[in-house]
Amino acid sequence: MNYSHYNTTDFVKDDFFCRWVQSPDKHTNTFWQDFMRNHPEKRTVILEAKSLVKTLGTMQATPIDEELSLQRIWSGVEQEIQMSEKSSYWPKFQWQLAASVLLLIGLGYWMSYYKQENRNFDIPQLANYNLEEIEFVENQNTSNQPMSIKMGDGSEIVLQKNTRIKYPKVFEKSKREVYLVGEAFFKVKRNPQKPFIIYTKKLITQVLGTSFTIKANPDTEEERVIVKTGKVSVLAQTEVNSRNNKDNITSPNTVIVTPNQEVVYELPKAKLIRKIVELPQILPESTGHQLFIYHNASLANVFSDLEKAYGIKIVYDAKLYENCTINGNLSDETMFDKLNSITKITGLSYQVTDVQVIISGQGCNY
Repeated sequence: MNYSHYNTTDFVKDDFFCRWVQSPDKHTNTFWQDFMRNHPEKRTVILEAKSLVKTLGTMQATPIDEELSLQRIWSGVEQEIQMSEKSSYWPKFQWQLAASVLLLIGLGYWMSYYKQENRNFDIPQLANYNLEEIEFVENQNTSNQPMSIKMGDGSEIVLQKNTRIKYPKVFEKSKREVYLVGEAFFKVKRNPQKPFIIYTKKLITQVLGTSFTIKANPDTEEERVIVKTGKVSVLAQTEVNSRNNKDNITSPNTVIVTPNQEVVYELPKAKLIRKIVELPQILPESTGHQLFIYHNASLANVFSDLEKAYGIKIVYDAKLYENCTINGNLSDETMFDKLNSITKITGLSYQVTDVQVIISGQGCNY
């Protein structure tokens, strides 16, 4: 994004800029501090926009009083400038700020509009509906706590803060479609005759019956699907052959995701990347079968236990390591800690490639 040409209004309309002002973190702070250091000529414009975003954010839930609102905006900007700039800068940019403020008020605070309906549900498939003929259910979590929703088909959805979903009040006979903005956990009721499809701005996720999390926050460039149980297929919106055909969701580039895996759509690369989740969990169906307590256990048995417990493929040379044995209690360790312990004992090493763990080394060091 070339911010060097932005004016005050452009910054106020920018998602990444608003995120920095309203919910700053290490990444956004570093970016905008570096930007102001490298573009000192934009510093005052940024401070003006920053104050506007702060002031407008406090007025979204209150009736508009133009005179009072204008006073509050001017007051906020003056305070921001006084704290961060020499007073001699203010007259030079005063007329620019006035034009920006009057434009925003004259538009009736487009910020409220921009942050809601059109911005959130910018999903191609939703645009194909005749919204006058189909009744939709819409839920939004405006609280700080997760919000649980029980759907008519028996599926459950847990919405995180600021997440919105939209779906037809009556599903079609052949499928169940949901439109999501934000982060939600889905526990889908199995129905092979009626697949469950979740559309986000960048992804299409289809399941029969499983549990998984989708993270599709509008303020980030990536989206991801994290599978807990079952199996899902994920397709990038860019892979859909025809935007005019909302039934066309098949593609040879569909990615299948299973438990302890996730698929990430990274906008700069414009492709889906499948990987193992950061902290794999023991699968519910394997609980109690593997104790991970070993006495002279063969490496083959240990790796077999790990594969069954976590559903993750471990690739190794069985012949090369046939004399390797393990002693120890790995029951309280995470999957990757278990692998670290095993490689430390044996002198082997491992690397994660795609959704597999590959063991390497010349043999055990004892």
